[in-house]
Amino acid sequence: MDIHLPLPAALRQRVQYETHLWAHIVSIIISPPLVWTLWTLAVTVPPASDRGAALLFAGLFAFSVCILPMCFVAYMVRIGKIGDMHMRQSNERYIPYSIAIGAGALNLLIALYFDASPVIVLVTLVSIIELSIILLGTFFSHISLHAMALSSVVAATAIVYGVGAAFVYVPLLLLVILARLVLKRHTPIQIMQGTVIGLLTPLAVIAAVGLL
Repeated sequence: MDIHLPLPAALRQRVQYETHLWAHIVSIIISPPLVWTLWTLAVTVPPASDRGAALLFAGLFAFSVCILPMCFVAYMVRIGKIGDMHMRQSNERYIPYSIAIGAGALNLLIALYFDASPVIVLVTLVSIIELSIILLGTFFSHISLHAMALSSVVAATAIVYGVGAAFVYVPLLLLVILARLVLKRHTPIQIMQGTVIGLLTPLAVIAAVGLL
């Protein structure tokens, strides 16, 4: 493929020679931080009576659980401590996951103190539990965070809006699973582990604490 676009040399070379470029694009666009952030904004802000407050709580969630850990990863990549933003080695994930869990716990306390919407509390609590499970699991297996994030969105959507609405996200889940397998970032077992954690955790949280 002959590329004449004014792209940086490294990116132009990747476009020219990358066999599975589509899978890389899918992995970037349907990344866990972006998925959780957009879903939280979509389900909390539009239906809220006080959209300003809803946006604030959703923004706090996005910053604490998604943006802050990724900023740490970006810094570690810059200084050469982590290979790339995908954190391909399991030991590269320990600290970012711990940051997300700690910041998420603080965000949960804030949400409970200021009586945030049950959906924000649900999303925050589920993310903390899922990240804790996957952090522990990382010591034994390279569990797919992509599969976990999107499958948790499927389960949470089913809880909030019904099973029919959840099927909207199923093609995206299948697409991201295929992309991760094509890129050989995970084995089928690791994909399955992430999917099962993502699907069961929201249901378990609802059964345990009865938020909705």
